[in-house]
Amino acid sequence: MDPLARYAKSVHHLRQLITQVPESALLRTDLAAFGALAAGAAFTAFGATSSLRHTIVPGEKAQTGKKSGGPGSPHVLHPELMDFYLGETLAKKYAAAAAPICECYACGHKALDTFTSNQSPLPAEAAAHNIAVLMGWLRDLCATPPGIARQRWWYDRCRIAVDRYPLLNAALEQPKAFRAPEQLKCWALADPGPVPAEPSPAQRTR
Repeated sequence: MDPLARYAKSVHHLRQLITQVPESALLRTDLAAFGALAAGAAFTAFGATSSLRHTIVPGEKAQTGKKSGGPGSPHVLHPELMDFYLGETLAKKYAAAAAPICECYACGHKALDTFTSNQSPLPAEAAAHNIAVLMGWLRDLCATPPGIARQRWWYDRCRIAVDRYPLLNAALEQPKAFRAPEQLKCWALADPGPVPAEPSPAQRTR
């Protein structure tokens, strides 16, 4: 039910909307929060949980899976792949290989396959990891000059992440272990164009 994944030009249209409507903001979203900030949004809100990354039309009920109960482990953000996975899913995928070591300020040097259950303190540690990774992205984004340069930064990051999927699957010898989310692929195809060249000293004095 992700509109940015379902329509070919959705990312382009979102970027156009943010550019043409001053002080616009994007709430209850996911990767689009960074894409919108890169395009010049006044602010955005990245949902800490899946329920906070969606909006339900007034009067309608949320569409949920048929299984009762919640997941057996917390959702963990895989930095290289730019997507969330259950901790137990990551443990299974990396069962025969060394999982990536996260060096965010919350993890230090903790492997991504350690968040395998909802027993304390793993959910809190997973949440801290997710926030630390997102804040790292935010710092890098804000350190990039606004305009095309920021859009280019986000495009390059998404493109590198999409390219990482087949390489990781090959290393794990599991062709379908990880699949790039459709929205991520849309951002990776939304090339904003080249960054304008800096004016020369002679041009600045004119």
